[in-house]
Amino acid sequence: MTVHRGRGASGEPIVPPVVIDFPRPRPRRLPVHRYQDLAITVEGFGGTLVVAVDGDVDLCTAPMLHDVLEAGLSRTPRRIVVDLSLVRFLNAAGLAVLLDAHRRATPGTDVRLVATTRATWRPLRLTRVDERLVVHTSLAAAIAAPRWSAADTG
Repeated sequence: MTVHRGRGASGEPIVPPVVIDFPRPRPRRLPVHRYQDLAITVEGFGGTLVVAVDGDVDLCTAPMLHDVLEAGLSRTPRRIVVDLSLVRFLNAAGLAVLLDAHRRATPGTDVRLVATTRATWRPLRLTRVDERLVVHTSLAAAIAAPRWSAADTG
């Protein structure tokens, strides 16, 4: 079998691959709050404020989470989603901060949690916090879910 220059084995012309390089948007810098084993990132999506927590939420780091949530509540967003997907440890101090944020939210602000690991689900269930707060298994579900009335959240 003879392959001619510029032609494939079947005799069809070989078309060189075309690479289209679209300009990529520059990633915007998000505020990151760091303290020892905890990093908190805050990002806004329309009327929703997403607070992503990465690390251990314990007696030493819970005050930082409290400060970030308090600052978020002062902006009176429609919804605050606390993403606990990357939390490796959550104790009573962290649970108290989450309950306090729920309690301090204005009637127009909805507080949601995202819990995907045993490190977060177990303390939420053992202390029955999951009965008082709305907990989702994904960030997309927490952002997209319709607003629940106060009677539905306990």
